[in-house]
Amino acid sequence: MIVAIDARPLVTRHIAGAEQHARNIVAAWASMDTPHRFVLMLNPQWQNMPDYDPGLIQQLPQDLFTIYIPVPGRIGRLLPRHASLVRVAGKLAGNDINLFHSFTAELPARAAMPMVHTIHDLACELDPHVRRSIEGAESRRIHRQGIRRASSTIAVSTQTRNDVLGVYRLSPAKVHLIFNGINPVFVPQQDRALQQQLHAAWPLENRYVLLVGSDIPRRNYARVWQAIQRVWTSDPTLRLVLAGRNVWTRSELFKRAHASGLAERVTFIQSPTDAELAQLYRDALITCCGSSFEGFGLSVLEAMACGCPVACSDMSSLREVADDAPLYFTHDDVDSIAEAITSLAEDSEYRRQLRQRGLARASRFTWAAAAQRLLGILEQVAEFDRHARST
Repeated sequence: MIVAIDARPLVTRHIAGAEQHARNIVAAWASMDTPHRFVLMLNPQWQNMPDYDPGLIQQLPQDLFTIYIPVPGRIGRLLPRHASLVRVAGKLAGNDINLFHSFTAELPARAAMPMVHTIHDLACELDPHVRRSIEGAESRRIHRQGIRRASSTIAVSTQTRNDVLGVYRLSPAKVHLIFNGINPVFVPQQDRALQQQLHAAWPLENRYVLLVGSDIPRRNYARVWQAIQRVWTSDPTLRLVLAGRNVWTRSELFKRAHASGLAERVTFIQSPTDAELAQLYRDALITCCGSSFEGFGLSVLEAMACGCPVACSDMSSLREVADDAPLYFTHDDVDSIAEAITSLAEDSEYRRQLRQRGLARASRFTWAAAAQRLLGILEQVAEFDRHARST
């Protein structure tokens, strides 16, 4: 089987959930003994984008992965900057490509082969904040078009699968569940040298609560900020650390911290590497995930894999992933969030119990298993297409 892949998530320094998913699946495929081959489709215009980084794909085994960049010309000018190049894929392998896979919801308009795509969450349909935004409207268009064009859909959690089935009224046989895994860098073992580097670069010397992710409405940082201020009335030495892709000086939380005169208790870390993020989890007293909407909750799983106790929103997608490992709170109740943080901060034995539960739970999620299951689904789709063409 030859699989054409939209390689955009693999050649960007802008790393979010979809990009992590794509990179880890491809890395797992690269280490597998498989008869299948993969064609990484790149738009030549991507090379002119400021976040373009081909480092990952250049390290992949060439006997397994072929990089295809069409000669710049008319087709390169006509294709959108994020377009999938499936329409020219057949030129590479004499039309032997069996199917096209996207690690995002987006699929091209036309293809002479079956297509499979990935939906990480349906915030664009179900989260009120996202629905009202311009970005949400564009994301809805992409998701709905992708659903119409896909032979099969991958969902990363049961909650997301149920959302897809309910919103788009698809046959359950078309929507497949594949849980995300955990990057092997997220382990409980301390990296003392990296720890010293981080402590030298940022004020991390005190006990701290870690928040991971950009300051967007569904992260619910406004309520978490209110909650941490209540915690500070009885525990003023507890630090708040935020790590994400934000240019934090432009974020609402940065403005709130400075307006309140409490900025000295907050540390903002922009775009940490995976290794740096893993060490931040290890050193944190607690990781807090107060999201009002989550498709999977990768930061919760990463924290648990690093041995960090977790307090998080009580929602079905997070319970599905984390089970009994975190302390849950009501995401729209500031008192509930504050009580959860205080409870964990004050009780070392409870933190120890959650740490053990978290490590056990996180060990069940691997990218190797996710990659193997995805290959199995792609094989089924390709075989069904071959059978349909032969009858």
